[in-house]
Amino acid sequence: MNKTAKKELLTRKLTSVEYMTEYVEYFNQMVDSLLMGMGAFQQLQKQNPHVDAHNFSAWESRGLPNLKGDRAYAIDALKKAKAGDPSYLSSSAGNLRGISKDVDNIGGFGEWWQHIDKKYEDDFFFKLRKAKKTGRNINYTICGYWDGDKILNEEITGHIDEADLLKYLKPNEKLDDIS
Repeated sequence: MNKTAKKELLTRKLTSVEYMTEYVEYFNQMVDSLLMGMGAFQQLQKQNPHVDAHNFSAWESRGLPNLKGDRAYAIDALKKAKAGDPSYLSSSAGNLRGISKDVDNIGGFGEWWQHIDKKYEDDFFFKLRKAKKTGRNINYTICGYWDGDKILNEEITGHIDEADLLKYLKPNEKLDDIS
């Protein structure tokens, strides 16, 4: 597949409802993963009230509610994208990119993670990275932020499966039509 066709089909993929749904699913899974980790820490706190909670209360009062609100926004934005307006989803993805600043404002992710099984933290961060990557791809594509051929850089966008991209050909369209 030549570069022109690959860029066009990848652009279609990254702005497809299917890909946007994947982003929202990762966002949901990320918040659910955080909830599970927080639940595990709360159980530990019941057994050992003197465990160092670091900034856990800030996560309960600010971090988690913010992420739940962002998740609700992403779900609503997906509905709007399915109705033909992807701009809200692009905005949601842009907000997620700013999560690092929000987390810094509540003292980071906290030492409380260190007191529970590492699987909770690993799962949360894995899903956070997936949501951020798909979200960034959506945001950059919709807003036209890609410089030159950077959309084709798999270190930025993730793996590009050319066979998968063929799904984004229009009816009766051939690769030669967009080359």
